Amino acid sequence: MDPRNVGPRRGPAMSLGECQVALAAARQETDELRDKYMRAVADSENIRKRAERDAAAQIARRMRDFSARLIEVADNLARALAHAPQGDRLRPGVQAPLEQLQAALRQEGVKAIPVKVGPAFDPQYHEAVAGHPADVAQETVAEVTQRGYTFDGQVLRPARVVVAIPMRPRP
Repeated sequence: MDPRNVGPRRGPAMSLGECQVALAAARQETDELRDKYMRAVADSENIRKRAERDAAAQIARRMRDFSARLIEVADNLARALAHAPQGDRLRPGVQAPLEQLQAALRQEGVKAIPVKVGPAFDPQYHEAVAGHPADVAQETVAEVTQRGYTFDGQVLRPARVVVAIPMRPRP
């Protein structure tokens, strides 16, 4: 067997110009494939980041909804305490879970909105449940009927208040 016949068959020799054209075509194809690869990697990374953002948003939404439901439980415990006489034996059994629940809510980022009687009514943090005319310059909080809360800095539930409304417009 002739050793020159072993290996891949070679066609007629290519000229230098043909080699340069073939090389340029191979480089162009390599550049196109590299570009497609880089785009695919970027798309994959964007999809991963979007999935992470969506999962985090869903978790935050569920925590927010769950916290809002727990606030209602805390409100009911507080109402029970408000109606229980001081010497009632059940009072400590209601007070302890209420304090524990409030501590857990604070730990998860739920905070009470500080509302006092007298400051201006702020619709961002207050919900007017009633109003009455009064000798005031602007709408002010006259009574707090239910506490409001924020969750991670956003209003979870506005404070429910009675509003003192100016009797006549001030100049």
